[in-house]
Amino acid sequence: MFKGIFHALLLIGAISIVAPPALFAKTLPSIHVPIVPSSPKKETQKQNARSWAHAAVLTLAYDFTNRRVAKRPTLAYVEQDATGLDIAFRVVQKSPVVASTRSNGPGVFGDDYVLVALEPQGVQGFSYQFVANARGARFQTSSENSAYTPQWTATGRRTKNGYFVTMHIPFAIVRSNASHVWTAQFERFSVRSDSVDVWSYDRNATNAADPLYSGKLYGVETAAAAHHTSVPRPAARFQPYLLGIARSSASGGATSQVGLDMAVPITPTASFVGSFHPDYSNVEIDQQTISPTAFPRQYQEVRPFFTQLDNAFNNTAGCAACPQTLYTPAIPTFRQGYGLEGTQGPVTFAGFDAVGTQRTDVADVVNVARTTKRWSGQVELQRVAVDTPTFLDTTTSMNGGYSSARGHWLVYGNYAREDGTFVSDPSQARYGEIGAAMQTATTEFLVARQFVGAQFNPVDGYEAQSDIGGYFALAQRMYHFPKASPLLDVNIFGSTARYWNHNALPAQANASYQINIDWKSLWSVHLFQQSQFVLASNGEFLPFNVGNGVDVGYNLNSNFAKSLMYADGAYYHGHASAWQFSDTMPVRKKISLSINMYENLYQSNAASEPSFREWLNDASFNWQFSRDASLSLGARRINGINLPTYYAPPNFTPMFADNLSAAFHYLHGHNEFYLVYGDPNAFTTTPAVFFKWIFYAGAGKGT
Repeated sequence: MFKGIFHALLLIGAISIVAPPALFAKTLPSIHVPIVPSSPKKETQKQNARSWAHAAVLTLAYDFTNRRVAKRPTLAYVEQDATGLDIAFRVVQKSPVVASTRSNGPGVFGDDYVLVALEPQGVQGFSYQFVANARGARFQTSSENSAYTPQWTATGRRTKNGYFVTMHIPFAIVRSNASHVWTAQFERFSVRSDSVDVWSYDRNATNAADPLYSGKLYGVETAAAAHHTSVPRPAARFQPYLLGIARSSASGGATSQVGLDMAVPITPTASFVGSFHPDYSNVEIDQQTISPTAFPRQYQEVRPFFTQLDNAFNNTAGCAACPQTLYTPAIPTFRQGYGLEGTQGPVTFAGFDAVGTQRTDVADVVNVARTTKRWSGQVELQRVAVDTPTFLDTTTSMNGGYSSARGHWLVYGNYAREDGTFVSDPSQARYGEIGAAMQTATTEFLVARQFVGAQFNPVDGYEAQSDIGGYFALAQRMYHFPKASPLLDVNIFGSTARYWNHNALPAQANASYQINIDWKSLWSVHLFQQSQFVLASNGEFLPFNVGNGVDVGYNLNSNFAKSLMYADGAYYHGHASAWQFSDTMPVRKKISLSINMYENLYQSNAASEPSFREWLNDASFNWQFSRDASLSLGARRINGINLPTYYAPPNFTPMFADNLSAAFHYLHGHNEFYLVYGDPNAFTTTPAVFFKWIFYAGAGKGT
């Protein structure tokens, strides 16, 4: 009966998706940005609305999440001087202001915040987002670099009925190509209501910051342009680093190394990128987990050479669990790298050579995209190659798609071919996919047909499972409730997939259904049911579905979320269950404590296999000293046996490991420091201290 309810609800969601779309907005808002005199500390002095008498005033009058007029509209003030944009937000809200984050970083997304999204060259160029909470802690993202961390300023203060935030965004940290008409959106997010209020609103928009439906800022950089006779180029970035490691001789001995990363603009929208003796320690990121899965895990790339180039690659118009023909964590440490990336009108391009010891990794991509208010389309050509004395591997791919903005529909196709030493049958070294989708802000429906050959496994790529061919379908519907209802929203999701191998034997079968219920009291209940079967390396078609259960959470949108999850299901040759508990709580004014406890229990039906438990328990203190500095102290214990996967024979050897780590991080101006004990990427602590100093000459980090 439970499964039947899911099917009925998904049918209702699918019907709502294909309903006639709403009318297109006749006009989108726009303003002319006033020019005011420069002042070194202007943004810190103008802490109330009266100080912005000469600014253009915007009203964030629409609740994008609930598709209705905002209950308490936010006012935004915009002006400019010769150095950059000055922006202020006056937020009025009845609920208490949530502002737990004190250090700059992505933690601000767990607070009440305000955000400005900018596309200086319109929908075809680079995009930027600048966000700040009520304390003035800030964060930023950009399509030009996944590590985008320039120097800009934000201040914040509480008011008797909300908060007031100011921002100064220098023109020097965005690639505008001297454009004087910028696409922009202004947003305000509330943790309590889980809603986003916006300035520019159109019912056809699928997300709040969709640049196709954003407003316009006219006259931007006109004061700055008066001082230049030609189009200014962004500043170059030279990023030398020094890494020192102190450890005992038994652990490898003390060592040190130096290196350099650089990005030198050659046009206003294109740069040469270089890396010499790069660091691959990644000591500041913990990527360990024991979450049950049948497939290989994916890891985050942090090397500056690739964070500058990555965003240009693997851009498909659509895909259903598709392979990545470029997965840079698969590229080992190299000696030096050279690259080029940028945009020119509708064209985005990038390429690099990473030269190592008897190995060269090369990748190139060109993407041509065109977007209007009626339609958008793109075609991408990509090539990735690995050359060593023992093997050669080359993967060439082409992706494309066309979508209707008014009709909310999309069609796409992807194709890739691998050639080289490991390919003996070219017909089995191919990937292809065609699909169609319909999507609005609250609904989504997708169907796709996909095949991956038995020998398609790019050396520098990521493929979850080769030798499969079949179909995938997905439907999702979000329901929002009136202000008087105790319910905030209900999200219904379902998907199914069936794949066979080249011998027409079942290779993978998935069915997943989920209902997420969120209350205005901040409680959430997620119910899920999953069935997953995969053809294992031993030739058996086995279940890997620890996916039937419930997840109960409180205040999940905030930095102090609490969650308790239980799931079980048939797994490998038996049955598995999983418990997960996580809680983050404030301890003192600037200190928080996070606790995570995970347990997997496997009960085998095979006499030759053991039944066992696997634990991962960790706790960490986070001390946010200031906007620029933070300290984390962590302890973790992993013990037990890893759950089997489909792609390798099981290893039933017990494991026991303790890990202690401490990390201090400081980023201010042109200097960044890491002081780290242990290695959070390793299962056990190596008694070693890492010190890393990075100096940014010219442009800031990630710019």
